Amino acid sequence: MFRYSISLILLLLISSTLWASASVPLVKHDLKVVIRPARNSIQVRDEIRLPAPVASVVFLLHAGLNPKLETTRAKLRALDRHTGSVPAQAYQVTFGEPRAAFALSYAGKIQHPLAAYGGDQSGREAAGTPGLIADEGVFLSASTLWYPYIDGRLVRFSLHISLPDGWSAVSQGNSFADGTGWEESSPQDDIYLVAGRYQVYKDAASPVEAQVYLRSTDAELAQRYLRVTSHYIDLYQRLIGPYPYGKFALVENFWESGYGMPSFTLLGPRVLRFPFILDSSYPHEILHNWWGNGVYVDYLKGNWSEGLTTYLADHLIKERRGEGSAYRRDTLQRYADFVHDKNDFPLTQFSGRHGDVSQAVGYGKTMMFFHMLRLKLGDPAFIRGLQRFYRDNLHRIAGFDDLKSAFERTSQLDLGTFFEQWITTTGAPELEISQTGVYQDAQGYHVQGMLHQKQAGRTFDIDVPIAIQTERDNSEIHLLHMNERSLRFDIPLKPRPFRLTVDPRFDLFRQLASGETPSSLSQLFGAE
Repeated sequence: MFRYSISLILLLLISSTLWASASVPLVKHDLKVVIRPARNSIQVRDEIRLPAPVASVVFLLHAGLNPKLETTRAKLRALDRHTGSVPAQAYQVTFGEPRAAFALSYAGKIQHPLAAYGGDQSGREAAGTPGLIADEGVFLSASTLWYPYIDGRLVRFSLHISLPDGWSAVSQGNSFADGTGWEESSPQDDIYLVAGRYQVYKDAASPVEAQVYLRSTDAELAQRYLRVTSHYIDLYQRLIGPYPYGKFALVENFWESGYGMPSFTLLGPRVLRFPFILDSSYPHEILHNWWGNGVYVDYLKGNWSEGLTTYLADHLIKERRGEGSAYRRDTLQRYADFVHDKNDFPLTQFSGRHGDVSQAVGYGKTMMFFHMLRLKLGDPAFIRGLQRFYRDNLHRIAGFDDLKSAFERTSQLDLGTFFEQWITTTGAPELEISQTGVYQDAQGYHVQGMLHQKQAGRTFDIDVPIAIQTERDNSEIHLLHMNERSLRFDIPLKPRPFRLTVDPRFDLFRQLASGETPSSLSQLFGAE
């Protein structure tokens, strides 16, 4: 699961115009940090460089950190206080004359205990914290407001960290040669600081260094992760483009989690020891370095990243094993079990997972959207579109419009209707076939029938795969383009037909017909 890095309160405080901009000027943070886990405390000095001289600047900071200005001919005053996942205090720095740099020092406690969130209808709950410094470990992100957060601007940073003996820290980017911190010069939408008592394993033989941080010694487990890290980075570099960071690290968390950050993932102690994770959730988190942590998400216009990552990781792995159609069937079944007219929503409103409904739509429907787009364009044009989208938007904030632009340029097709109906509307087509029959003429056989869309609401513009099995034991796929409620079809064949099936490989996002899937517990969990 990709951890989207900005909490709701920050999204509400950011100008939508600024956040949607793909070329936001950068803020540079030079942070010197002292952490005392046993005291739950942090002490920071931050030298901040702005993109251009200004007369004043406003920032948000955790309300318990009490900043002091260390710049002459400047004044610091408190503004509004906000409540949310953490208490947030707004401040304004006013300069005697316009300037582009200032320094702050601040200190205090950050102690937000783990709490359950995102319970689904089966009773499962996840745990998380917006920020915690404790003897078990340290987790800080933009949601913590542990560094001055300036109007949604992307940042670059250097991070010098002092910790107790036996502790190690991880952040995005590359570590200093002496191991005292991290730095990242490419634009970031967050600054993470994760720390704990780690056993560190590394494989620097490949161009992208693989790293493993475990809370106990386990060289065999570490080596398995180091091997698959190199494998999947190589796979996705060939498919999409160069890996955007200098390392990828598996970091063991001190609670059960599955977070993907730029250049590292934070997995729970039980999760990372499940053997199937190596070829399921783990490549998903690696791929987020291209989608979500490489090309950033415009959350106010819809989170495309989770569905695309699911398609190119979870689904692709199943497809390579010959299990792609079963994976798509299960995806459609989850949508049928949990989503109905009253709780459905368009993909433009998906920001992140918070239960079964949001997962079925935000992950499942978006994944099916990319599958249908791939089938519409063909593999070569689809891959070129992915590569162009990545190349044009690396370390920029991008939305569905940017995806459409990239795929239109590489395919030379107008994809406006396709994107509009799947991205901005709700629901799914429900198909029914009737009046089927076979007749023979001098050229061979013909299969006739009527195909209907019987869902309530709008009519979908869709390409419906029809599979016809013949006496030669072959199965021919015919695509029927349909943009009306009912479509009469006549399909010519040479051999005699025996069986007709609508969308047998579950290539279309649609309502499942009765009998297409077995009974499941999710039907019970999703029932009113």
